[in-house]
Amino acid sequence: MKIKQTIVAMFCLGILAVSCKKDQTEIAKLSYQTASDSLITLKIDKELTLAPKISGETNRFQWLENGKEVANTATYTFKKTEPGLYNIEFNVENSKGKTSLNYRLRVLGPYGDGVLLLSYTDETGLGNAGLSHMDEDGTIQMNIFSRVNPGASLSPEANNLYQFNNQYYISSSTGPNFLTVVDAQTLKLNYVVNQSGASNVTYFATTDGKTGYVNVTNRRKSGLYPVDLTNKTISSTILEGSKEVTLIPINTVNQAIVTGAGKQLIKIEAGKVVVLNTYKENVSGVVKASDNSYWLGVQGSATNKAKFVKLDKSNKGIDSVELAVNFKVPANGVLTSGGKDEYLYWQETSRGVICRFNTMTKKAEEFVNHADAGIIFATCWKVNPKNGELYIADSPEIFSGGEPFSNLYIYDKTGKLKKEVKKAGYQITDMIFPQ
Repeated sequence: MKIKQTIVAMFCLGILAVSCKKDQTEIAKLSYQTASDSLITLKIDKELTLAPKISGETNRFQWLENGKEVANTATYTFKKTEPGLYNIEFNVENSKGKTSLNYRLRVLGPYGDGVLLLSYTDETGLGNAGLSHMDEDGTIQMNIFSRVNPGASLSPEANNLYQFNNQYYISSSTGPNFLTVVDAQTLKLNYVVNQSGASNVTYFATTDGKTGYVNVTNRRKSGLYPVDLTNKTISSTILEGSKEVTLIPINTVNQAIVTGAGKQLIKIEAGKVVVLNTYKENVSGVVKASDNSYWLGVQGSATNKAKFVKLDKSNKGIDSVELAVNFKVPANGVLTSGGKDEYLYWQETSRGVICRFNTMTKKAEEFVNHADAGIIFATCWKVNPKNGELYIADSPEIFSGGEPFSNLYIYDKTGKLKKEVKKAGYQITDMIFPQ
């Protein structure tokens, strides 16, 4: 009897153990192969296999691309021929339920990384403007606009490469296309603005993609001219109150045009000029620093020191730093920044020196001396927001009548020359870093 009871007890324990083992099944766990896999950037036509780590039992796999099922396997090979943002969801199921993992993939066009360089002219010095592109590996491609748009060309004397949303606006002084608008990823032509009442168009800016403004090199008719991007026309009427606008890039702050007009800082509101403040000397520009703050440069003179002024959200000065007398921060020094660190850069044009101001330490310093670096005539300088490196375009033959090529000098944040690129364009006037 006892033996039978023992056997029954052992049998019951076995059943209980199996039952407990079944109850121990857990929902599957998912994780990325690497920590950075939640947001991935790749170029068109490049294949990428997504292979998440899976722990636990699985009965079913499912991949969704922008909500549409595309596969039922443990891995998924992603490849696109068009740039854009894609949301990829991976689901696994077992008896306990479903687990999900999300990927965000940004697909770049062929010119969606590196640096894009705008040439004022072609190799003859007399022809159409052009675009060159240097990718992340340092490979240069010349004259890419005409390659992407067969039969089309940029107009001569291009000055400005401006980005708004997913488009670039390329300005030209002589026309016939005073503004050429292209897709920022592919450089395919969208439209042109060839009706202009203003001559010598130089810099352009827009904050809504509908209305923009240009300034001009014609000093007798200086000021801001409205641009109707819907009807594709540039007005012949100067915006009232903008006559003193300096011939430098038109600055924008928090989706509004806030720029210098002589000694005034002005803002465009509902198509009208509003004076925000007046200073003792000319405004040199307004640029962004790493903490989303904006800083205003004020030019120095024999009687007033140059200074930087930090602006609050209403564009009022909340901090002011005077510089040493050797810094003048001239308006034609083109104040610039990457917007991602504490440094603001400009050229002391009378001395041929690139200087910078540290918004954290409130100190200015000389950064690159052109004579020491072998730079003959800098025609453009910009900061790569991805790493803070300073790019300087040098056009050494600009006044000699020789070939109008430009060399590109790249400096790291310590001031060390990282790379020199020969013949990166022809009299480079602007550059932009796709983001």
